[in-house]
Amino acid sequence: MPAKSFVLIAFATLGQARFGQEGLVQDKIQALSNFGPPGAAGTLAGQTPGVLLAGANACAKLQLADEIVSTLGNDPGVIAGAAALVAAEKNFNPFAQSIPTLCSDASLPATPELRGIVPLVDPAVGGADIQNANSAHSLQTPFDDNGLSVADLSAAQGFENFTAEAA
Repeated sequence: MPAKSFVLIAFATLGQARFGQEGLVQDKIQALSNFGPPGAAGTLAGQTPGVLLAGANACAKLQLADEIVSTLGNDPGVIAGAAALVAAEKNFNPFAQSIPTLCSDASLPATPELRGIVPLVDPAVGGADIQNANSAHSLQTPFDDNGLSVADLSAAQGFENFTAEAA
């Protein structure tokens, strides 16, 4: 019986480690309340969990990142918050799919300061070490995207274990 309890607790801990990450980005956007119209940051922050869920279109988070900048302005703090959303890991249901989806729309994100950033992926995905290192690098120094989509840019940087998804 104790071994069963240990296994159950271990699975619960591992599961919890992968869930709730969208709250980190939500907090960053919420903290931008000094920018844009009153209440805009809170409204935008409230939309972040939905675009990071497994059922959301992979391009939706890029569209929301653009909306954040267009609504709150291009202050470096706003750009950093929107960039965190672009780089955020989008959940996926491992029971329904085995690899994540990345946006294949080359027009997204439209905000020049957000281009060249690639997203994190679940560490359990093959090649995640490459993509996650590229993501961290791209937040500091965005890649030259040459007009590529996030999906194509990720592939150009050595990560190909994903499904491309149009807007």
